[in-house]
Amino acid sequence: MSWGTRRRNTIITIFFLILAIPISYFLFNIYYTPANCFDNKENSNEQGVDCGGSCELLCKELVLSPVVLWSRFFEVSPGVYNVVALIENQNPDAGIPNIQYTFNLYDKDNVILYERKGTAYMRPKEVIPIIENTLFTNKLSAERLSFKFDNEFTFKKDTPREPIIIIKDERLSRTDTTPRIDAIIQNTDLLPIDDVTVVVIVYDKEDNAIAVSSTAIERVLKNQEVPVLFTWPKPFSEEVSRIEIIPLYDTRQ
Repeated sequence: MSWGTRRRNTIITIFFLILAIPISYFLFNIYYTPANCFDNKENSNEQGVDCGGSCELLCKELVLSPVVLWSRFFEVSPGVYNVVALIENQNPDAGIPNIQYTFNLYDKDNVILYERKGTAYMRPKEVIPIIENTLFTNKLSAERLSFKFDNEFTFKKDTPREPIIIIKDERLSRTDTTPRIDAIIQNTDLLPIDDVTVVVIVYDKEDNAIAVSSTAIERVLKNQEVPVLFTWPKPFSEEVSRIEIIPLYDTRQ
């Protein structure tokens, strides 16, 4: 091969190399998809398919499902019931954003008298009551309650609920006639908090729940103190040992 031919071949090779670099870069950008948390693959630093590592979703195999500590129903008046389930999220850094659940009240023949569905949200390391008020049974007596979760849980990275709403001045009165509980909630945060639900659980000497109720507050302003009131139309079935008032709110808003 002559020197001229080699020179020509070298120039052609360099030309194609120069041309191939931008073409390769262009094709790479079109067809290459970097690892992400939505590609249905276990890649990057994930601990499962699109979960764990840097992903917001946590792998179900590595977290604990919420535990139902107990569930109860309480007759407020003939044929009107309140129901509650106390549930616990034992995970230190996993929240459950959409818990779907069902309460069923049954009669003595195991026939469903009333069904109530709802949704709840749990922060890490949290024990919360799920409560539903005024379940009507057409004056039929309820004999049994069931509570169940309806969906497969999705766990997301989260932090425990900040204790920014505090309870003050709890007072129980009129226990022999129409029991009444008064209290004050205060927002200690720098911002207002919307959609606050305040739940009260009344316990007997055996520490069993004997009554529940809840009330909703649309907004609590910064440093605002809001009175809350719970009443029952008839005396409690047992002597009261203690009351627990639990504010539920979402600081993600």
